[in-house]
Amino acid sequence: MSYIEIKNNIIEKLRTTADIAEEIGSKSIAENIRHERIEKLQKERFHVVVLGEFNHGKSTFVNAILGDEVLPAGITPTTAAINHIVHGSVRAAKVRYRNGDERKISIENIGDWVTTKLEDPDKVAYVEVAHPSPILKGNVTLVDTPGVNDLNEQRAEITYGYVPRADAVLFLLDASQALKESEREFLTSHILEVAKDRLIFVLGKIDVLNGDERAEVQSYVKKSLDDIFEREMPLFSLSAKAWLDHQDETAGMPEFLTHLKTFLESDRMRLLLSNAAKDAERVCHYVEHNLALKKNALELGVDELERRAAKVKEQLAASQKDLAELHLRIKSEAGAMKTQVNLDLQTFTRDFIAALPAQIDSVHSGDLKSYLPGYLEDTFRNWAVQEGEKLAAHMKSLSEDVISVTNQSVASVSQVAAEQLTPEDTEINIDINSLKYDVGIYAIGALGTTVFLFVNTLAGGLLTLAAPILSIMLKSKVDGDIKEQAKQRAPEAIERAAAAVKPHFEQCIDDFEKRLSSFVTTAGNSLYKGISELLSSTLEERKAAKEDISQVVSQVTNQQKKVEEISKSLTDIQSELQASN
Repeated sequence: MSYIEIKNNIIEKLRTTADIAEEIGSKSIAENIRHERIEKLQKERFHVVVLGEFNHGKSTFVNAILGDEVLPAGITPTTAAINHIVHGSVRAAKVRYRNGDERKISIENIGDWVTTKLEDPDKVAYVEVAHPSPILKGNVTLVDTPGVNDLNEQRAEITYGYVPRADAVLFLLDASQALKESEREFLTSHILEVAKDRLIFVLGKIDVLNGDERAEVQSYVKKSLDDIFEREMPLFSLSAKAWLDHQDETAGMPEFLTHLKTFLESDRMRLLLSNAAKDAERVCHYVEHNLALKKNALELGVDELERRAAKVKEQLAASQKDLAELHLRIKSEAGAMKTQVNLDLQTFTRDFIAALPAQIDSVHSGDLKSYLPGYLEDTFRNWAVQEGEKLAAHMKSLSEDVISVTNQSVASVSQVAAEQLTPEDTEINIDINSLKYDVGIYAIGALGTTVFLFVNTLAGGLLTLAAPILSIMLKSKVDGDIKEQAKQRAPEAIERAAAAVKPHFEQCIDDFEKRLSSFVTTAGNSLYKGISELLSSTLEERKAAKEDISQVVSQVTNQQKKVEEISKSLTDIQSELQASN
């Protein structure tokens, strides 16, 4: 089967599972499958982010990928806004503002919105361009970015927001000045290291070199990249302009486009579908679990079933109480995080300021003018990354504990339900462990963004706030004056930067606390609702059946067979996807 056929197959099996869940009274599970899992699989987008420094020809490169002059390109830096290029039957464009508003714009005037002529760029989140290029089919979003060597808010947003979430990162180098020191520094950053499995390098403007020069530069760049990442990295040499101007087959673009198309259609889709099939199979196991409970419970008399259902509800109430106590722990841990971060920030600020005078005296005054702002920023960045990693570890540990406790509650309720809703002379054959780390299968998604991406976004916000404050200017021709200015202004800048990032840290911790607490609430509600729905439905059908339960039991048996067939089919899909790797 093709990947599209596999995707549709998984969706169809999820729909059937949702129908069965609704038939047995598990309406909340059915709704989650239909409105969360199926919609997510249908709308899943592949984000391909294009990175590179100013004047490296990113916009021309994007146009070459699309096979059309879509974005303005030129000699001077042009791209000022982040641009999302998506598939559309006709060319169109709109602006998405940071406050959530949208505004349609003329495709002919797109240059007024994506270049340095853009007014109030801070208000624009991104410009979305629709284009009928085949490369964009299958929910691909091509993200064109401003130069990564430009230290501004969008640089932080790109680095800490787009890159960690990208399915592929295309890093464009310039053959005439390949691997400058600024590029090496960026490539060795923490974020690019995280994304190295998704990095594809492009050596552009290769047509400016003659044959011997081309081979020499290619060899140098390839070896350097492999050394930086300690592995073989994909590198394609090409001329986007030659391909765009006259479809030159020797421009290197066909080889690159073939690789990109294979990646988008094969590698990324295979991984996405494999995860979706595993998730769908876990959903099937949960529905199987409920079907087994219902079938066994139908064997009980009405009075006995009511008595045992009351026992299950007692366990549910106890479980709800356990989950409620997690909120207190989360609140306490969040407070401890704030206290620790504030102490670390105070210590860093004090020690940094104390060390500055000696550092300033040790360098030439001319170097202070050029390098002091960068030194302040780099030192602040290093601290932010280290503090972010420490905070990430704390958040990750807390999240795992919370999920573990929630899982224990799920297992306890499931075990009691299995014991209480099964006749005493019937063997219990329910795999409680199939629910592990699923929290009733459908509540786990409430946690949303991963902890590390959350903290990476935090670090990006810190740099956005701190960088302008740390960019101090020193004006004097007298060496002593410059050093005195530096000793006065640098500590003030550090203190102001620290004051700016402190509330941002606290807000991010507050957001994390709310996110984790919401997860616990959703998990508890989902667990309670799922079991209660099953109990109510089973009791209702048992009372309606009176003494003759054969028809109801036969219906449940048929439902079990269907879900078992779906589960086996999903296992086969996973094996097929694994074999295609």
